[in-house]
Amino acid sequence: MTLPPPVRINAHSPLWRIVDALAASGWGELRDAPQSVRTYLLALGRLADARTGLAEITDAQAAERAGLSVRTIIRARTWLQEAGLLEQLRRGARQGLRGVASLLRLGKRALVAMLPGARAAKDARARARAARPGGAPNLTPRPPFPSLRRKAGAPRWGVRTAPSTVQKQLVDEAAHAAANPVRPETLASIRAMLARRS
Repeated sequence: MTLPPPVRINAHSPLWRIVDALAASGWGELRDAPQSVRTYLLALGRLADARTGLAEITDAQAAERAGLSVRTIIRARTWLQEAGLLEQLRRGARQGLRGVASLLRLGKRALVAMLPGARAAKDARARARAARPGGAPNLTPRPPFPSLRRKAGAPRWGVRTAPSTVQKQLVDEAAHAAANPVRPETLASIRAMLARRS
């Protein structure tokens, strides 16, 4: 069975595929951005047109989709605009109780240009982890397994070291039955009684 060739990511790829590839590559320059920026970018990558990168959406709709507050969405949108990854072609307005959607465009070429650096940084982090003696250090304040804290001879809760009373009774009954087998006359009388009942 031959594996299919790897999918090449370029500016003609669907927007959602570009954003997913950037996320799988460790986000590159966006790794140090606030988490809300990456969450907003993932939401826009699914909502925007896959070919053009255009999205007609209000901040409230984006907030619902990303699971963030409207203020956080506004900050994330501003961050992406300043980074040159998002362009606001038409600003939304307030019209009564309803908002007029903004027209946004994600720069597919700018996102694709980030991929090589993101992949190189991810590979460098993987090599650094592999070069550590014993792998990555465990930074938890306590041992990962409670059994490592047990002292020799300490009682182990939930683990029986001797058979229970029910187990002892069953063992005794089995030993008594083995020592005193049923006589053939008793078996014959039981079979005759069962035959009469049937």
